[in-house]
Amino acid sequence: MRKMGWRTGEGLGRHREGTVEPIIIDFKTDRKGLVAEGEKTQKSGGMVVMKDLLGKHPVSALMEMCNKKKWIPPEFVMVTHSGPDHRKNFLFKVVVNGQDFQPASASPNKKHAKAMAATVALQAMGEVAGDTGLYTGPVFTTATTGPLFSSNV
Repeated sequence: MRKMGWRTGEGLGRHREGTVEPIIIDFKTDRKGLVAEGEKTQKSGGMVVMKDLLGKHPVSALMEMCNKKKWIPPEFVMVTHSGPDHRKNFLFKVVVNGQDFQPASASPNKKHAKAMAATVALQAMGEVAGDTGLYTGPVFTTATTGPLFSSNV
């Protein structure tokens, strides 16, 4: 660019009003995909599915653990499903090596319910720390009984 008349410290362009600083290149090393600023990285509806054990999903981690210990694969059994069609809640238990593991609360979808059951099993077997802050289901508040509008306007 020096052969075309550019000098160090000058801006680019006909009237030298262009950028002076070089463009900084940022290399992406993680496998999370591209995300714009301000955009949410995961649309999970407020649910947190625990990922631990080197980033593995709890169901995958439980299956791998059973495989490594030469146990039969874990069996996920639906204990209950309740609620109206538009807001079902599911509760799964998992049977690992003859033992049943079941979370304390239901989940709004089957996939999350299975993940919670797998997490409870991994915690009970000491594979994962106990305090995870898992999503425990929807939170409902009571409606107020007072007037909706104030008459003192």
